[in-house]
Amino acid sequence: MPKLFLDDSVVFTADCPSEKDQEIYWDHPVGQDRRIRNGSVSGLGLRVTALGHKSFVHAYQFNGKRYRKALGSTVVLNVASARLAVGQRQRQLEAGENPDFEDNDTRRAHLLTIREAIDRYWESHIQTLSAGYQTNFAMFVAGWLRKRPKTATRRGQNIRKPYKDFGSMFADRPFSSIKPMDIERFQRQFASSYSHNGALVHVTALFNWAIRMQIVDMRNPCSPIRAKKVIRRRRDYSTEQIRQIAAHIFYPAFEVVPETDSLEGFAKRDMALAKARAITANDHMQELCNFMGILFLTMARPSDLTKAEFDHFDLETLVWHKHNTKGIKLSRSLYEYAYRSVPIHARVAGMMQAQRERWPDSKLLFPSHTDISQPRDNFRKGLDRFKALPGVPDYFQIYDLKRIAISLMLTGQGVSHEAISHYVDHKGNLETTMIYDLGFVDPMRPVTQKLGDLLGV
Repeated sequence: MPKLFLDDSVVFTADCPSEKDQEIYWDHPVGQDRRIRNGSVSGLGLRVTALGHKSFVHAYQFNGKRYRKALGSTVVLNVASARLAVGQRQRQLEAGENPDFEDNDTRRAHLLTIREAIDRYWESHIQTLSAGYQTNFAMFVAGWLRKRPKTATRRGQNIRKPYKDFGSMFADRPFSSIKPMDIERFQRQFASSYSHNGALVHVTALFNWAIRMQIVDMRNPCSPIRAKKVIRRRRDYSTEQIRQIAAHIFYPAFEVVPETDSLEGFAKRDMALAKARAITANDHMQELCNFMGILFLTMARPSDLTKAEFDHFDLETLVWHKHNTKGIKLSRSLYEYAYRSVPIHARVAGMMQAQRERWPDSKLLFPSHTDISQPRDNFRKGLDRFKALPGVPDYFQIYDLKRIAISLMLTGQGVSHEAISHYVDHKGNLETTMIYDLGFVDPMRPVTQKLGDLLGV
């Protein structure tokens, strides 16, 4: 296919070779006289058929697929107007819009591709939800919408995702053509029950939204697919284990820092390295204990505390204004509180002051060690040392501190279940609060002892 600068003379003299049915002359900066001209537009072409019909066409890519659209006959359009039309269409493509999509055509809704429907769902609904939900949705359904795709781990190894997201698997398929067999093929690639159920939830929500918006008139193809049953291992704690965990948190055990003053040479060098490791380990342990201590005394989620700022706490009145929760919503109104306030223990104020001395230039209570403007993402090394302490089970997790605190409050502390539910931000939902109950065995021992006395055994 020839490339040359299109002008009125080229349009008038262009013809189709006798051995072809049609010929397309693509707009190019170099003209017939081999001189470079300004104003050419990539993707604009002049199509000449064997019968002598001439028209302008636009070739472009959308969603990774090539398209060619006829703009109009040369009787209606000249070269300048064709270039303007292509420029307008190109701006639509750069904005992520299909220039050949017509919103006014009601029949076009049934021709929506999977990718177009996902983009609509993202703009109208997903963008209003939390950042975590958006990340999970993009991971399972729309990989091209991930804000910061990870290409390597911290150690530089490439991340190999063992599955393909739903949007990429069926990108150009019509939305209404998806059948339960297609959903089953997509779900078959997940070996983990958690990933299987998570992907199924997001895809089901996508089709439910399309049905509500009357984009498609069909039964949800995800309905026949069943979620996999997940059997979790119970992480139970006895009263003695809880005492040990609390003692290690509020009275942390530190490694002995060796002395190097009396040593010389290589011995002093080796001991200095050991001293630096001990100081670093003690520093990590102290910060981890501050983190877990605040969680224990406030019954907060780890995600709430990692995003908490010093300005959210009023240490004079011992109040925490929690900005990272949805607040107490007692009605079905559309508004939400900007934050909610809960009381805190005086020991929490002391831990906060220790964190302020540790990070005087950070607004976050627990910032990242590499970038204080970002929250800390894990306490992996410190948690491994904490699990090695006597009395701490190997299955201990930081989130269990909230479960333990709620269980302790539920076992006869004189606090109503509704008050605990509101404090831990369950919006008064007692069923959610009772899920966190560990079902302590020890508080029930006096009951069984009394039963034996009544039976005379």
